[in-house]
Amino acid sequence: MGQGVLEINDCGLRVFIGTTEVLESPGIAVIEPSRVHIGTSAQMRARSHPTQVNNQFWRRLSLESLKSANQRCRHHADLAYCHLQEIAEHCDLPEELVLAVPGNFTREQLALLLGIINESDMNVVGMVDSASAAIGDLAPSGLQIYVELQLHQTLVSRVIVEQHATVKSAESVADAGLNHFQEAWARVFTDAFVMQCRFDPLHSGESEQQLYDLMPQWVNCAMHQGEVLAELDDRTAKVSLRQLQDASAPILSRVRAMIENHAESDSVSFISHRWADIPGGLQLVQRMYLLCRDSIAQSIKNRWKELRSDDSTLRLVNSISAVPESKITVRLDTPKEAAATHLLFGHRALAAQQPLFVFWHEDKFKVTPTPPDHPAATVTNHAGRLALRVDAGIHLMLNGEEIAAPVNLNAGDRIGIADRQDVITAISVERYET
Repeated sequence: MGQGVLEINDCGLRVFIGTTEVLESPGIAVIEPSRVHIGTSAQMRARSHPTQVNNQFWRRLSLESLKSANQRCRHHADLAYCHLQEIAEHCDLPEELVLAVPGNFTREQLALLLGIINESDMNVVGMVDSASAAIGDLAPSGLQIYVELQLHQTLVSRVIVEQHATVKSAESVADAGLNHFQEAWARVFTDAFVMQCRFDPLHSGESEQQLYDLMPQWVNCAMHQGEVLAELDDRTAKVSLRQLQDASAPILSRVRAMIENHAESDSVSFISHRWADIPGGLQLVQRMYLLCRDSIAQSIKNRWKELRSDDSTLRLVNSISAVPESKITVRLDTPKEAAATHLLFGHRALAAQQPLFVFWHEDKFKVTPTPPDHPAATVTNHAGRLALRVDAGIHLMLNGEEIAAPVNLNAGDRIGIADRQDVITAISVERYET
């Protein structure tokens, strides 16, 4: 069935035929004495069978022994082999595959992976670093950053783009994976159910599993509507987007610090599509480009002859031909408008280094760093830019236009409500040193 791609990422291994995604399977296993559940079926059992779960086998790919009564699961490499076999059974594999692998795999892990592939039903004809493949069609010249969300960590890769897109380094941000975001959100939803319904979703494995199964829908709803009414076992709890953003913020700040440590002033951070599902993920850094789901597959398709090996010896390609500068369509210019740094209200200019809350008191606007009972909007600082988010049900105006979705604030933006004179102005305060 032609040519395709297998992208290795433990958040979900993905199979593409051409540039069409045909399967995604998370790197999770539930090991029973006589059976192994892996991928999506394991994900649906993981919380109700916590002592049988292994979700580390891709990150720790090795011959390290496992304590398991199942003879099929002697070590992590066995689980990786089971995962590839499961994938092969659930989709029609292309005749030829190119592997896209993360840059934090060691030489020993890559050799082991190729050994596993040789024992599987997959015909792999090439192997490329995910970072160079992801941005090879898009990145302008210079030092660029690729930010890949994995299950247990975030991988930040430095890519030099000239005539080729070449990976120079890849560093992991520990405790900053999808699993950590999910655990942070689960605490928010659990606290909401306990406080509002006196119901603890974590009291049993079955209800905890339901919580994790439904949570992606709830988070997505909150990101689009500002809040969500989460329903579980005939109980309902309200959670706001702000609560989820606050829970995500400590993890995002660690990722942001790594990016800022490696980027240059004109670097663009290309972030994988998974960051769009993280509250606050699209405000990760200022100069940022969100990649499409098929960006890696599209890049590999365009370079198939370059990446395909004619012999049985495969090597990792971490430098691929870059698109000429004249054909680059991604243009991230610094905004002409100065980014806002403070809110001006009356005679006070309030710095937004911490969240600021806009609300009404005695029929007048108020701005305070202390959370009120019923905020109308919240202003937060993301990577030096102020973002305005309106609470659900509130009719707020920005520059005379009603808004509902979160927006970044530029100097001069005016926040108000219809038929009211009170206005909050976003301003930029600059410091000059002599």
